[in-house]
Amino acid sequence: MKRIAIVLGLTLVLILGLSIQAKAWVSHDASEKLYSFKYRMQNETFEVSQKSGSYEEAFERAAKACYRHFKAGRRLSEDRGLDIIDVCANPRTT
Repeated sequence: MKRIAIVLGLTLVLILGLSIQAKAWVSHDASEKLYSFKYRMQNETFEVSQKSGSYEEAFERAAKACYRHFKAGRRLSEDRGLDIIDVCANPRTT
């Protein structure tokens, strides 16, 4: 039993060590870049710029800002909410 406990403990340490090392291997841009997004809904245009280390992170934050902008704190019908989600998921990157 003691031997099984030791093996399990060593296995956990090994897995933890590998997961920490795997995070170190993921490359991130050390420098942040400014990404600009433009959203158009009906006659209104919303532009937002996000400084981020990756396009994906900037896109996600910009999409959330877009949704908050077009929702403007109102309760929305399902169709209107889906229209806003569609607009915010498909920006024009500048």
